[in-house]
Amino acid sequence: MSFKKSCIVFALIFYLFLFLHPSFPSAHAYIKKSTPSENETLSKQPEKVMIEFDEPIQPAYHSIEVFDSEGNRVDQKNGHVDTENSSVIECGLNDHLPNGTYRIQWRVVSSDGHPVQGVIPFQIGDLESNQKRSNINQESKGYTPKWDLLSIRWLQYVSNACLVGALFFYMFILHKELVTDLWVKAAVRKIVKFSFLILSLSILLSLPLQATIESGLPWNEVLSIQVLREMIENTLFGKTWIIQIDGVFLLSISTYLVIKKRLDKPILLWMTLILGIGLLLSKSFTSHAASSTNTFYSISLDFVHLLSASIWIGSLLPLATLIPLSQKKESKTLFIATIKRFSKWGIVLVIVLAITGFMSSLSYVPNLRTLVSTDYGRVLSGKILLFVLMIIFAMANFFKGKSSRETGWSSTLWGELTPGLLVLGLSVLLTNLPTAMASPGPFIETKTIQQGTRMTFEATPNVIGENSFVVGLKDEKGRPITNIEQVTLTFTSLEMDMGKDSKILEKVKDGKYGTRGLNFNMSGQWDVQVHVLTKDLETLDTHFNVLVGSN
Repeated sequence: MSFKKSCIVFALIFYLFLFLHPSFPSAHAYIKKSTPSENETLSKQPEKVMIEFDEPIQPAYHSIEVFDSEGNRVDQKNGHVDTENSSVIECGLNDHLPNGTYRIQWRVVSSDGHPVQGVIPFQIGDLESNQKRSNINQESKGYTPKWDLLSIRWLQYVSNACLVGALFFYMFILHKELVTDLWVKAAVRKIVKFSFLILSLSILLSLPLQATIESGLPWNEVLSIQVLREMIENTLFGKTWIIQIDGVFLLSISTYLVIKKRLDKPILLWMTLILGIGLLLSKSFTSHAASSTNTFYSISLDFVHLLSASIWIGSLLPLATLIPLSQKKESKTLFIATIKRFSKWGIVLVIVLAITGFMSSLSYVPNLRTLVSTDYGRVLSGKILLFVLMIIFAMANFFKGKSSRETGWSSTLWGELTPGLLVLGLSVLLTNLPTAMASPGPFIETKTIQQGTRMTFEATPNVIGENSFVVGLKDEKGRPITNIEQVTLTFTSLEMDMGKDSKILEKVKDGKYGTRGLNFNMSGQWDVQVHVLTKDLETLDTHFNVLVGSN
């Protein structure tokens, strides 16, 4: 490769890595802790209310308001993001608030542009002194994907995959004797052309789409200079969108040259492929990957997963388009040879997809139960089933190619491509749903400690705010232990130094002790120490590591 061509490729690769700039974090924001916490009873009113989220929130389109039981607003209307901690939103309260029930209504936009809103109830004064108690439960809900997001983002995923996949197929998979075939060139150019047009349109529409999501305004109101400028200047999505538009502009030049019968120019193919991959990489910054503390690792993992899926699915379209070659005597051997080469690549891609998908799921799915109990888990389960279906059709194509079958390619190739397109649709959903980590569900674990004693700890519903805590004690023969003097729980956050909080449990029945409390006042990992004192003054101690959800 000449020095000039090397410089161009290097510049394009540098462009690709622009997306790894650390100023573009992304994830759904969920409450880590709040002051007051859910249903907390305060002896006197606080000067302000504060909510801390698990990631920085955007400075645009946020609000925090406080209302009394009659619906009157009692905050100082000065809600703002803390200048020293961009994960905190707070507002001051009016002076001399009477005893009663109150609710904090909040709304923020997380770094990836997903709005989250909710209600946190609390109370001032003793319960006995109030005429009525708050019956409001803490509520936190995020954006629900609608038809406009699903259709526009799906078109972006599909068109980007087809663009990258078609070029990859032409450069690395297609048999070298078919590379010069005029009909094959025309088919590949047509796929590249229409993929670029749809990709450009979907990226252009993504800015007003995101404006409807973040601001809550309808389409007819966000299509204004003022709203779009606000998005570009004051949101992280707007900054990412500018880079995407720059990429589309460069891609338009290289694509134009490619479709003008210049497929024989490797430098143009490389330029178009790298630009397409760069736009594909930008999608990883609207996924959950960038919420990790190790963003380089998580984004890289997410990107490799998406790139592998795009190459696999995107390569299937030109391959299915070239099926007529299998019916011609002079080209059927070359078509089957291409199928065999694609199958070898397919094995590698499937392995990469399986490994990266499994490793990513460890960060988003806390337990198997959440695969059926949460929206994220159910969508992920559907994606896995479609992935398995793709593998089944891929195996059929592999064995057909191995036996040099000349017929029946249409049904199996399109059968492999169709679930792949659906997989991309479910990927859009997963990107816009809170992960299962936000709702790990009730915690229950049993440990065997001294002399075969089995201790069970339960936390329900295992979220920020009020929970029910139960400790069960049985001897080595499974009988309830009766000589218990006292059972104490000690709570310690493993993510923030908040000191220790202890609670004494009450006897429910022999071998079972329980209580309720607000001891989980933030989400994340907690250490719960169970200390049991017997009537013989012996102690039974153990620790439980609990992942507390935000929903």
